[in-house]
Amino acid sequence: MRKQHTTLAVVSITILCANVGSTSFKYQIIDMETTTSLVKGGVERIGNSPSAFTHAVPGKPTREGNIDAPTHTAAIAHAMELITDPEVGCFEDLGHLDGVGFKTILARGYWRSARITEDVIAALETSTPLAPMHNPAYIASIRAFQELLPTTPLVAVFETWFHQTIPDYAAEFGVPRFWVEQHDIRRYGYHGASHRYISERVPQLLGQESGKGLRIISCHLGGSSSLCAIKDGESIDTSMGTSTQYGMIQSTRCGELDAFAVLYMLDKEGVSTDEMRRQLIEDSGLKGISGTSGDMRDIEAATAAGNDNARLALDTYVYGVKKYIGAYIAALGGVDVIAFAGGIGEKSATTRAKICDGLEWCGIHLDSGKNRQATGEADLSTGKSRAKILVVATNEELIVSRETARVLKESR
Repeated sequence: MRKQHTTLAVVSITILCANVGSTSFKYQIIDMETTTSLVKGGVERIGNSPSAFTHAVPGKPTREGNIDAPTHTAAIAHAMELITDPEVGCFEDLGHLDGVGFKTILARGYWRSARITEDVIAALETSTPLAPMHNPAYIASIRAFQELLPTTPLVAVFETWFHQTIPDYAAEFGVPRFWVEQHDIRRYGYHGASHRYISERVPQLLGQESGKGLRIISCHLGGSSSLCAIKDGESIDTSMGTSTQYGMIQSTRCGELDAFAVLYMLDKEGVSTDEMRRQLIEDSGLKGISGTSGDMRDIEAATAAGNDNARLALDTYVYGVKKYIGAYIAALGGVDVIAFAGGIGEKSATTRAKICDGLEWCGIHLDSGKNRQATGEADLSTGKSRAKILVVATNEELIVSRETARVLKESR
């Protein structure tokens, strides 16, 4: 039975956060009254059987294994079955969900969170050329939830949202004016949920009530990486651009690249724009440089084994982070906190050490012992460091769920 909402008592709101990748689906249900996670799980390698899955409910046995998930729809259906499973589920039926929030990437004309309608889906489709890895998977997932939960409201929480405070001169590219006026070509920025969480979590870790007066460089480093300059709790610059392709090199994506190099290769190779997109998305970044893998764990292992291309991939990645840190120190007028988050930022002591090495001139001093031993959130700075060096366990799902609850409340 669906829980009853009344005006006579405080009733919890439960939101399912859907985090969709091109070949993955991760989910978490959060009780917004207590911000407690009721279930967390995911399916990997969608479309490439066998697809591995995990499903964990506090106090119940964790379920994991392999399934055949040829599509996101199949993966989502499997997850919903587990959520209502008598042994490992958290609900008797899906009617207990008040809403589903999607960590959507880009939809033309939508810069804030929005209740999902056919207009929103059409905007996602229009923006697919700029987000070819993500938008098709999100559209498929939204359609799957519309079919599985036809009466449950769905909300899109766009990754561009946090970066709407970037000054116009920082968002601008040097392109013909009609590109901007007719096609909205500008810096949007992504990883907004993660950078927003970091902007709120850092003051808490420092024992402050707010981010007022703080200059934070947020380093979301993972298979997809971006940096953000945060001043007084607001984004003032970020490394990604019109698309998620720009900025830092990614696991398999190129990052910053001279536009004329692309045009030159199109002329030389005679390939289609679709094939060029594929090469820049699937064969570039860490994978392109190393020639083997786009996974930082593999890169570090291969570097230790003497693979020079892997060493070059690691050094190129680290150098890119350092350059952005230097640029953002200039943009912020100094720095109070360097925050590492994401799979690489939170787990790779080697990468953190290499990034901080050589930054002592600007007051950034890493404690190598703390860095090696760090598990979870930690302060890695030495006593003489003018800037705090923090590891932050980012929580994008909490931000998405909170925004979803806000949109639903306002729409009621």
